[in-house]
Amino acid sequence: MTIQQLKYVSAVEKYGSITKAAQKLYVSQPSVSAVIHALEEELGIEIFFRSAKGIVLTEEGRELLKMGNKILHDVDYIGEFFSGADKDEKPSLYVSSQHYDFVATAFEQFVNSFSDKQFSFGLMYGQTAMILENVRKQYCNLGVIFLSKVNRSHMEKALADRHLAFHSLATTAPHIFVSCDHPLSGKSSVKPEELMDYPCICFEQDNADPEFFSEEMLLSDFYPSKMLYINDLYSSTSLIRECRAYDIGTGIMGKRLREQLCAIPIETDDTVEIGWISLKGNALKPIEKKFLQILKKHIEDGMVC
Repeated sequence: MTIQQLKYVSAVEKYGSITKAAQKLYVSQPSVSAVIHALEEELGIEIFFRSAKGIVLTEEGRELLKMGNKILHDVDYIGEFFSGADKDEKPSLYVSSQHYDFVATAFEQFVNSFSDKQFSFGLMYGQTAMILENVRKQYCNLGVIFLSKVNRSHMEKALADRHLAFHSLATTAPHIFVSCDHPLSGKSSVKPEELMDYPCICFEQDNADPEFFSEEMLLSDFYPSKMLYINDLYSSTSLIRECRAYDIGTGIMGKRLREQLCAIPIETDDTVEIGWISLKGNALKPIEKKFLQILKKHIEDGMVC
């Protein structure tokens, strides 16, 4: 199958006849017929049939065109994207992150700061292993993760093995996130043993991934008896509200989260270091610096203590 074949099918459907399509494409009618017939032979389907109203798509033809039009749209976009001489006119940035709402709020501000007619931005939440691979393979410019006393040595080795560097943005203490009406919400701090009666939320990692890839702050000698495994940031907020659950995190909250939850420090000597990762030796591009400046401000504004 070729792009040309899909363009010919789309043109015939659009103009209602092979003759009109050929005229618009500046080719002969036999050429269009031959191209479409070759595609039908290749796929083993009939794309068009003739009726009293003219040439009409079959059901299989309609499915083909539905998928083909997406491909043609993507082809047009690629051509438009790279047609300009100045690539800086079309900004591009992709960020991969653990499930932090302050990254989302920073990303929103970053996107809204651009008035360009064209840009390509992406925010990918995912498992820790995916974040490291996204940055290693340069699917994403930057990744956002944490280091703590418990996972630091293992994570630093995992980063070094992938030729990645960690850059600190802020240091804080482990906190629990709970709903504002949770029985623990009025406390100035909590002991780990006080959490045993409540469900602990964990973001699911791949079964093959090591424990230190966990997104939750691993506390020494603390093993929750009730576990809720999820893979979505917003289901976390819902479970915290509806199930008296808690999430162990950084204590840094974006604006929307501060309106729904409260963060309480855990009585521990552990610390949490939030930072971004990149390929070692990569110089920051101006657009990456811009995002990191916004992210750092949101982290400072969102720190509970």
